[in-house]
Amino acid sequence: MANNSDTVLLCRFCGHLSPVGSGLRCAGCGAFSGLETVGETEARRRSRRVRFDFLRSRALRVAYVVLPLLALAVWLLWEYTGLPPDPPMPTGSIGASAALPAPGDWPQAGAGIANTAATTAAVDFGRNGPAGTAWRYTAGATIAAPPAVVGNRVYVTDESGDVTALDGDNGDVLWQHESGLTAAVTPAVADGLVYVVFRQGAVSALDAGTGETVWAKRLAAASVPSATVADGRLFVAETDQGWLLALDAATGDELWRYRLSDWVIAPPVIADGRLIATSNDAKIHVVDVNTGRRLMVYDAGRRRWVRGAATLSDGLLHVSSYNGRVWGIDYSKRRYPMERPILYVRTQLWVWGFTARPPVQRGSVWAVQTDGEQPYQPALAGSILVVADESGVVTGVDVAAGEIIWETDLADDIVAPPTTAGAVALIGLESGEVVALSVADGSRRWVRDAGSMLTAAPIIAGGRLLVATDADGGTLLAAGE
Repeated sequence: MANNSDTVLLCRFCGHLSPVGSGLRCAGCGAFSGLETVGETEARRRSRRVRFDFLRSRALRVAYVVLPLLALAVWLLWEYTGLPPDPPMPTGSIGASAALPAPGDWPQAGAGIANTAATTAAVDFGRNGPAGTAWRYTAGATIAAPPAVVGNRVYVTDESGDVTALDGDNGDVLWQHESGLTAAVTPAVADGLVYVVFRQGAVSALDAGTGETVWAKRLAAASVPSATVADGRLFVAETDQGWLLALDAATGDELWRYRLSDWVIAPPVIADGRLIATSNDAKIHVVDVNTGRRLMVYDAGRRRWVRGAATLSDGLLHVSSYNGRVWGIDYSKRRYPMERPILYVRTQLWVWGFTARPPVQRGSVWAVQTDGEQPYQPALAGSILVVADESGVVTGVDVAAGEIIWETDLADDIVAPPTTAGAVALIGLESGEVVALSVADGSRRWVRDAGSMLTAAPIIAGGRLLVATDADGGTLLAAGE
């Protein structure tokens, strides 16, 4: 300190110390107005504090940039690269997807994990339809879903909570499980077990031979859709919470769960290592069947509620919506980071005229507009997709071309989803008639009057037409001698 051994010049901005008389500009930061004369001891103390505050401020500024980028990187790795640990594997292979259902069986909702709603061995009833009544089973309560049929046994639920096994030849009761809960689903049957979901949120695995409970599990919320079993996993839903659960089919233990964006009211579809589920807000979710990790989300659009399950044809996923639209979707696509926000921005740019063409959503192959609402799950017959409107209009869509090839107006309300059996599509009417339409051209092949309003989709399984009606509170009719 040449001029004064007791004082120095302190820069208030950077804390640099300079000898008194060394100029009006800080040699450290170049500032003109930050110098002040301070005792050397005090200057050194204040210099350390200024430098510390400066370093802390710089570190915070860097953290504000680096930490969000780091968090984004971790999120991308977690969501898109399978970084999280895999959930446990099932303890067995109950319902192995490689083993196709026996011809004529209807082992679970939609006739199988592809939800085609098509019987694998159609019976040709001719132009006059199924003759005679083989048997009737009176449940005394509404039968709200088709039964499951495996071999010579028919498994049916009713809204009083009974799960009943019937002899497929004569309708005799073989056993009955009384739950006291509401059962309005198609049981899932595989490897000697019968899986039933009760609306109050209970799941039971019953012995197919005796009806005895093998295991039971209570869910955290009510459950609407039928269970689906495949490759050792049982898929059920906590409906109003939006959760889809994979349980160990042998024990009922939870393996993983996936959160959908709204209510889950339909069973999932399983193919090629993927599980496809629809939610009540018109979104179709594709997840890894082994881990429950999201692979793709397809948005059907506002006011296009998808209430029924999806259906699979060769390589395409099909859904129908309440505004009459039917889709063919490539479910093998994978999502990419920020896909949904980017699609939204691109859509808005098109809406406001900044781009010439609307963006095409990932996975879109074709979409057709039909008359009516199409609230039900479609049914598949070969290359023809059959969709039904509540008002009575049935439409056949070519799944390869994505084109409507016929429409038939039955002039009566349709009360259940369509099903198919070989060359015919079965349509249940409010009048109590089951109408068989040709899947080739939509013409009527035959009509069977069940005598009372249908309460579930008619199916052909076990060599007979099975129809649930509201007669005597709830009756299952087996037609065809």
